[in-house]
Amino acid sequence: MINKEKVLWFLFYLDLLVIIAYLVGASVGQDFSSSGLIGLLVLTVPVLLVTLHAFWTLSPTRALIFFILASGIGLVSEIFGLTYGVFFGGQYVYRSFGPALFGVPLAVVLYWSVFIYTGYCLVTSSLYWLNRSKPNITNKNFWLLLLLVPADGLVVLAIDLFMDPLQVRDGSWTWLAGGPYFGVPVGNFVGWFIVAATSTGVFRVYEYLFPAKKINIGKTVFLIPVIGYALLAVSFGFSAINYKMYNLAAIGLLLMIPVSVVNVILYRLWASRYSRHGTRHGD
Repeated sequence: MINKEKVLWFLFYLDLLVIIAYLVGASVGQDFSSSGLIGLLVLTVPVLLVTLHAFWTLSPTRALIFFILASGIGLVSEIFGLTYGVFFGGQYVYRSFGPALFGVPLAVVLYWSVFIYTGYCLVTSSLYWLNRSKPNITNKNFWLLLLLVPADGLVVLAIDLFMDPLQVRDGSWTWLAGGPYFGVPVGNFVGWFIVAATSTGVFRVYEYLFPAKKINIGKTVFLIPVIGYALLAVSFGFSAINYKMYNLAAIGLLLMIPVSVVNVILYRLWASRYSRHGTRHGD
């Protein structure tokens, strides 16, 4: 029988090594983003990690529903954005990199799911550390769902506030009319929040109406997205400093790092509480 926790942590450490190799390469002027084994691993390992994490913590059916929602809503919004320039606050074009769906790079479609799932996990794991269950019809705590959905959206939004200016600087995409936030229009971030909150909102309503059975996996695996979120912030920070975008580095790190730090603090309090009662941390 597969030890799911060990597989997930193995993929996490592999992802960490790939990120380090990528950043070291960038520091000496070697760009691995568009070609080579490291560039391929940078794109594929997080997708594999998130996919298995979702399959094993939500169930395969619920994971597929989540990914279809996140990638589907992201794809439709991108098509409208590329075609009409309205959903994300302005007209933009992608640099050609790899296969595309209706003009949207496949990597972008997949990473809508990666980022939105990561945000969903960070918010959900904080519930676990506070010994609260997800909102569900049995507990009749729909009010909690109304708090979680905007929190999901804000955690995901912080990623784009850091990432988008870096990708523009790197040439991955171009805003034709620019914008006030490091060349990015404010409407882009409104669109990101709407996509993320809508995706998790629909999924959380589904979870509310059809509560899941308990999944047999240790809760410590929920630290993987938490630490991954912090590592993503650090990698963005490294890139921003490399580009001499010091203001962006400060803003992005202040937005993202505290989210992971608070989550880890809550985890440590939860773990300490259960240690005193003689309960295994993974339960």
